[in-house]
This record gives sequence, structure tokens and C-alpha cells, in this order.
Amino acid sequence: MPVSTETAQNLIKELYLIGRAIRGALAHPDEGALLPGAIGVLSTLETKGSCRQGDLAVSICISPSALSRHVTDLVAAGYVSRTADPSDGRATLIEVTDAGRALLERIRVSRAEGLQSVLSDWSEEEAERACTAVRKLRNSLADNAHRSVAGERKPVSNESQGTDV
Repeated sequence: MPVSTETAQNLIKELYLIGRAIRGALAHPDEGALLPGAIGVLSTLETKGSCRQGDLAVSICISPSALSRHVTDLVAAGYVSRTADPSDGRATLIEVTDAGRALLERIRVSRAEGLQSVLSDWSEEEAERACTAVRKLRNSLADNAHRSVAGERKPVSNESQGTDV
């Protein structure tokens, strides 16, 4: 039986509120100088590896102009570098710098410690069940987005896909 409209609307509201709560409770001081979403861009780029900006924009489903603002800020902060594309001298590739990788590691550790503290009254089993449900939802959303963009079904993994910050 399909999910009711009311349940879908309630889930959307809860996910929005979870996003706000995560940003408030688990924010790392180094994030304050960056645009909201920049750490997700940086993390996805780390997973994807050196690539063109347009390819990264498609990967994370944001407009090229929005990505350009993130990349400009990340380059200025020293977290991303631009290099000439060896296969096409007119194009540039972007990649995460050592400073960017160090920032991501600090943020991952800080967020994990913060979430462990928040979940101190949860059992490991409760946390695993929540993770499984969130992963299933993410995979359903990603699968639908990829089919919509590419016109075909693309595989979606059970892993975090590198955007674990």
C-alpha cells in the first residue's frame, strides 16, 4: 500500500526539522566561514575525485551557478584547487586539497562525537535501525532523482556515498 499524503507531508516536515537540528547541534566552528552546504560539496568532491564543476553539479543535483559560488569560496579558503584538464586545455578540474581533507576529518570527528553525545540514551540497536531507515529513504530519493535526470535507473549503494559530513 502506498504511503499516504499526510504521512509523506509529515516525513518531509520532520526531515526539514532534522536538517535544522543537525546544523544547530553538530556544527563545527570551521563551517561558519563557509556557505551552508559547502561541506557537503567538499565531501562529495573528495569521494568523486578530481572532476569538472559541471559533472559535480549534476552529481549533487544543484545548479552550476550555485556550485560555482561554493567552489569559489572553497578555493579562496584553500580547501579546493583548480587545475587544467589534461584532456581539454580549455576546461578546468577541481579537487580537494590536503587542507580540505584535514577540514573534513576534523568535522567528521566533531560531528560523530556530538551525535554520540546526543544519542547517549539510545541503544546501539536503535541507532542502527534509524540509520537503516534513513539509508533506505536516501536510496529511494537518490534512485528517483537519478532516473529523472538521466532518464534511466542508476544503482544506489548501501554506503554513505562519501557525503558523511
